[in-house]
Amino acid sequence: MKRFAPFIAALALVCAASACTHSHEEASLKVADEKKLSDGLDAFFSKVVDVLDAGKPATAPTGGPAPCDQFDVMDFKDGESSPYNIASFSTIDGIPPDKAVPALMRLKVYAEQSRWKISSFRPATGGRKITELAGHAANYRYGYGYGFRVEALHDANRIVMSVGSDCVRDPRDHRH
Repeated sequence: MKRFAPFIAALALVCAASACTHSHEEASLKVADEKKLSDGLDAFFSKVVDVLDAGKPATAPTGGPAPCDQFDVMDFKDGESSPYNIASFSTIDGIPPDKAVPALMRLKVYAEQSRWKISSFRPATGGRKITELAGHAANYRYGYGYGFRVEALHDANRIVMSVGSDCVRDPRDHRH
């Protein structure tokens, strides 16, 4: 899968919100094969959707890999970069607040019971028309971490989801 430049800003937002940015030194980034990282992200996305159990299907996820701008990025001739992460974005439409909020609460409870770190939970209060939940699951699949951000947009009757991997090194990156 080629790295998609349009997703760079969105990936930064996903990672900042879901704690997939980390305090580790650049040298301590794990080396990850893109296929395994992507397979893990697909499984993580499916887990988030399954736990939400919103009663309607999620749209097919869109997204892809992009460079991790907070590090010294190495670009390869094939257009790929290292360090990189992968993110996916999706929605569940037609979900009114009385269904969306319980779905986010199911995910919150599951995350806490699974020892995922909740980095943000903001209910729709004081005129806010969005309930949001963000968190991170370290070493979820293949030893990599993945983050999530889920928002219930009450005015739009929609749940918006983004999931992303931690930053990792491409196996061709031998700088450290």
